[in-house]
Parts: sequence; structure tokens; C-alpha cells
Amino acid sequence: MGMQGTMRAPFGRGLTIVILAVAAALALWFIYTAAFHYVTYTQDAYGGLWPRRFVLIPHILGGVVAITTGLVQVWLGVTGRTRRLHILLGRVYLGAVTVGSLAGFYLASTAGNGLAYGAGLFFLSTAWALTTAMAYIAVRRRAIEQHREWMLRSYVVTFAFVLFRVLDPWLEGHGIPPSEATATTAWACWALPLLALEPMLQYRKMRRR
Repeated sequence: MGMQGTMRAPFGRGLTIVILAVAAALALWFIYTAAFHYVTYTQDAYGGLWPRRFVLIPHILGGVVAITTGLVQVWLGVTGRTRRLHILLGRVYLGAVTVGSLAGFYLASTAGNGLAYGAGLFFLSTAWALTTAMAYIAVRRRAIEQHREWMLRSYVVTFAFVLFRVLDPWLEGHGIPPSEATATTAWACWALPLLALEPMLQYRKMRRR
């Protein structure tokens, strides 16, 4: 799976580069503060997630690989460079999302923190798998423009894991009870970015016409 040709920068080339730079910084922060924590393979480090560690670890690995390779994919798509690498990383990204989303379904169904929280995580995994599958189907059918758009949607959902770590403490810091903040974040971390992205994609199409 890969974007063929040069992808038009969705928000203008300069702004796209700034967005990618900020996304890269946030991704590194997420990996260091959240994912890297689980390298310490002890019950104390995992806490209540210890009984589900054999599913949690593939989920985290899939998410980290998808976050990093997806960022490179978007950059390669915008610049039109290294088509062979782009295709290879696309396959890696597809595999990472497949592993991460399947593990995510299990973790969501066993979350145990209330229906709203579990449902938010379940539909996050659904959106992750669906947007990535549509990107793959589009490129297999050589619908390149649709592939690019679905890849952007897919990566927005991938980045939800980073946004979760930003939004949840922010809501709690503004007086929202922890249980409500976590349940709200489980939906907002992927639904709001998708809602913001879609008008931008459609407006770009209207401008071209």
C-alpha cells in the first residue's frame, strides 16, 4: 500500500510541513512518556493492565509503528520522494494497524471503565481498521486520489492515541471528574480530528473545480 505520484499538500505545503513537525514532536513525546513506560516488564509498571499484557503489548507496538511510519508516509506522499520506500512503509503501516486494531477491539471489550469509555475505544478501533482498509482498497483499484484521502483519515485516527494523552489530563485539569474526562476523551480523540479533517478535504476539491 503506497501513495503513487506526488500528493498535493492538503493545507498548503508550508503549513503541512509545520503540521508534520508538530505531529513528529508530539509523537516522540507520546512514545517517550506513554509507550516507553511498558518496556519495564513488571506487574508494578503495568498496574491493572498486567492481566491483559499479552494483548496490550501488540496493541502498543502496532500503534507506535503506525504512528512513526504513517508520519513518514505522509511526508513522502507530500514530497513525492522514494516511491519504493513509500510502498514498503505502506505495507508495514497496514500490518501495524491490523495488529493494533485487532488488539484494540479486545482491550475495548474488557476495559471495565463504563460503557461510554469502552464504546469510545471500540469505535476508535473500528474507525482505525475501516479507514485503513478503505485506503488499501482504493490503492488496489488504482483510485489514487481516494487512497490519499483515506490515508490521511487513517493517520488522523492513528494519531488519536497521542491526542488521548493530551486531552485527558487537560480535561481533568479543567475540573472534569476523571471518569468523565476519560470517557469523553475516548470519543473526542478520534471523532473531533476526523470531523475537522473532512471539511478541509472537501473544500480542497471544491477549490480545484
